Amino acid sequence: MTAATPLPADPTPALRLTQPQEAPAAEVVCVPWNSLRRSDFNPRRTFEDKPLFELAVDIYHKGLLQNLVVRPHPTEDGAYELVAGERRYRAVGLLVEGLELVDDQGGESAMLQVAGDYTVPVQIRHLIDQELIELAITENSQREDVTPLEEADGYARLTGLGMKPDEIAARSGHPLRRVEQRLTLAYGLGKEGRKLLTEDKINLAQAQVIAQTTGELKRHLVKLVRENPRQYSAEQLRKLTTDGRVLVSNALFDVEASGLAVCEDMWGIIPAYFRDTAKAQALHLEALEAQAQHDRDSGQWAFVDVLPCSTHGNVRNLPWTTYRTSGPKELQGVVYIHSPSGEMHRHEGAVREEAAKAAEKAKQSQWRAQAHAEVAAQPPKNRPVRDAAHRIGQEARARVLWGSLATDPKRCLALTVQGLFESASEVRVKTETAPSLSAPLPEVVALVQRWAAERPDLFQTHKEGTMVNGPHGTKFHAALMELSEGDLLSLLAYHMHDSLHHWTAFSATARPGELAVHVAQQIGADKRLAQEWTVTADYLSAYTIPQLTALVATMPGKVQPSIAPNVGKKELVGRIVEIAGALREAGWVPDVVRFQR
Repeated sequence: MTAATPLPADPTPALRLTQPQEAPAAEVVCVPWNSLRRSDFNPRRTFEDKPLFELAVDIYHKGLLQNLVVRPHPTEDGAYELVAGERRYRAVGLLVEGLELVDDQGGESAMLQVAGDYTVPVQIRHLIDQELIELAITENSQREDVTPLEEADGYARLTGLGMKPDEIAARSGHPLRRVEQRLTLAYGLGKEGRKLLTEDKINLAQAQVIAQTTGELKRHLVKLVRENPRQYSAEQLRKLTTDGRVLVSNALFDVEASGLAVCEDMWGIIPAYFRDTAKAQALHLEALEAQAQHDRDSGQWAFVDVLPCSTHGNVRNLPWTTYRTSGPKELQGVVYIHSPSGEMHRHEGAVREEAAKAAEKAKQSQWRAQAHAEVAAQPPKNRPVRDAAHRIGQEARARVLWGSLATDPKRCLALTVQGLFESASEVRVKTETAPSLSAPLPEVVALVQRWAAERPDLFQTHKEGTMVNGPHGTKFHAALMELSEGDLLSLLAYHMHDSLHHWTAFSATARPGELAVHVAQQIGADKRLAQEWTVTADYLSAYTIPQLTALVATMPGKVQPSIAPNVGKKELVGRIVEIAGALREAGWVPDVVRFQR
């Protein structure tokens, strides 16, 4: 069996797909194994031989029981780049090379081998680089054999794509503190420290201490643990870095001119440091402030801050909750971060988080104001009022028209006769259901209550505005023949008041027919409409701002509201609703609601 070759310790692959592509739905298909390519973005670096060998044998006998996840290869036509499932891919690779099974009892050995075009089930996903890394990290974070360094490198790649630690924590399901520790490990451990951790010559706790140091101090700690890792535990290493000594190698001031005594360890266990820590720190801060003041005096930067790093922090890491690493040129400044040992890092081009958010908010407000001004400056588009307003107008007309006909039996009788003669008439003699109203007509309610009270032997009511007959057939006919012609006309009006339709269910914008307009004029429906119609917010919401402006122009001058420039739709609707009572008293009805062709 051939062991899998470990990947390079700190790969930094160039991004290839960074813009979202239009992607079809993910599908599972079978593709040849030799069309698959491993991804440099996979955070996992090493695979143990024995489990890989056992998985290969299992795949040979049972096949692949779980599909791999791939994306079309960004640079190689016909190939696919692995997103998840590299362990299964490598196990099949062992079978392609050929696995020899040796009988421990001395029997004949068996060779397990498959062809290079062995079919593998894969789910094809169309992913950009950031999505690939996120998916690979999520898949690997659920495995127990992923090393902390592999996890750290994965997080580092995500930060390289612009994600912040809190976003990574939310996506991976790990605590924010763990993500921050892993990022410190990825960026601060260094080549030698990575090698020691990968070869298990130091543990994770020792590696985390080393990762928080820089320069000569880092080199000394690596040397100590490489030569005698058991003697220098993580706690002992931490003491060497946090006991407040100012290292000579970190001094920003003139060491000889300071006259400070220097302690050097002849055994090389710790780097040279100043005996008088307090004075060394004072001189160091004084020199640091002088550098910062030079930056302030240059006038090149929006601000210059000097900060001590946190107890478990790193001078090379900006506090991500307070600063951004980049931003608008006019907001960029310099941040000096220093440690008790004198380590210092100058972060150039940093932007304060608070200032960046304020600038973004101001820019959005400016953009919204500009967009609103552009819209206001444009002439109103010739767009129709939305159907909601037409439906409200239709119901308003139906209420006054049908309400009047419910108490006009002679006209209902005339309309019934007309409907029987005219097949194409607007009159529907109960050949189709009348469009429903949101509330029953008061005239119909009164008529129903009268019949239910005076002739309960003939009619009953179970719902407001409706009634049904009690007797049926010959009994009902005999009872009706005993009624006067006036009573029969009243019952005819009950049934036929809604027969005059002036809209259809298929066209909300249909205007009243010629007959409906004529009858409305005869019975004074327009006058009643002006007395009952009240404009509402629901009606006005169907209009655009230019349409509302045009609507206001049709209102009587004495009640017409004034409209300020750049007024919003919500405010404009509210202004009109406020004067709804005055508009009704003035008899104003919009054209969408009126009886007109």
